[in-house]
Amino acid sequence: MKSADKKNKLSELERVREIHRLIKRYTDHPYNETFRVTQEKLAEALHVSDRQIRRDLDVLRGRIDERDVDFQKRGEGEALDYDYEKRSFYYKRPVDLSVWYGRLDDEELGSLLVAQQALAVFSGMPLAKHVSDMFEEDAGGMVGNHRSVLREEITKSVSFYPDGAGKVDETHFAIIFRALLMSQQVEVSYRSKASAAPKTRVLLPYHLCCFKHQWRLIAYDSLSQEIRDFVVTPRRLFSVKLLNRTFRRPANFNAHEHLSRHKDTKTQSVKLRVAREGAHHVLERNWYGLVACQELPDGSVEATFKVGDEGEFMRFVLAFGQDCEVLEPAAFREKIHAEARAVLGQTKPC
Repeated sequence: MKSADKKNKLSELERVREIHRLIKRYTDHPYNETFRVTQEKLAEALHVSDRQIRRDLDVLRGRIDERDVDFQKRGEGEALDYDYEKRSFYYKRPVDLSVWYGRLDDEELGSLLVAQQALAVFSGMPLAKHVSDMFEEDAGGMVGNHRSVLREEITKSVSFYPDGAGKVDETHFAIIFRALLMSQQVEVSYRSKASAAPKTRVLLPYHLCCFKHQWRLIAYDSLSQEIRDFVVTPRRLFSVKLLNRTFRRPANFNAHEHLSRHKDTKTQSVKLRVAREGAHHVLERNWYGLVACQELPDGSVEATFKVGDEGEFMRFVLAFGQDCEVLEPAAFREKIHAEARAVLGQTKPC
């Protein structure tokens, strides 16, 4: 067997988990003929022989028997059966393998796989595999069968294309994610916006958030001795080292409250009117800082934002072009006019 085939070959535990999932799916949806579970379909999906599938089915029956003993269901008869008319395996009664199976049902596992894809698009690299491997190794098999047929179904049906997503280093992100899971300290070389050169810091990672398509790590910083935000991008984060030191996150720490306090310093309320041609950009998305929005009879919208970073919000407003008008405050309206005049001066025909 080729080395690549050996690498992709599922273990017995993974195969049996997948067989259980497929049989349960058909049992729950017997009207869907495409969900039928035949021995041939299992062998094809799991890339093994019919003989191996028969052995795996015996292992599955043994797992069910163990659970029946644990929950005193021994007298309820065989759970796994075969419908000769429909040519499919099915369960005659509910089968709960949640503890052994990893406490994830079909929908939960699917949701987690979608989330892993969402993580992966922020680097253009296979971050999803790193995340699922860490769950499998460090979280006691929470994901389980990360090479399952369900993964193939998800990747064929769902994809993500975020425009302007922040760049991250695959290795750095994986180390930070592991540190969060295991409550371990990390040593980083980080350059802030105000610094010309990076500085070495020891961080206690509390929370990882994606804010406006950019990953930020909320952590206690040993250098400043305060909780700070660190942008997880190669232009700021030059190295990450996992330390063999654990920590306990404060019980009263709340990431949402931290971000709200951090972002709400020196805020102002800005009211915009966006013409019908650009209204969908406001109405069809969730915007951070949007506190009120009213759709008008002519199709335009009036939207009020709570603004902390004025420069960043100016770029947001200018991106609408002539479709957006600043209604208030007057000072911000004048700043937009001045910026527009400056842009006009740079774009005059030669």
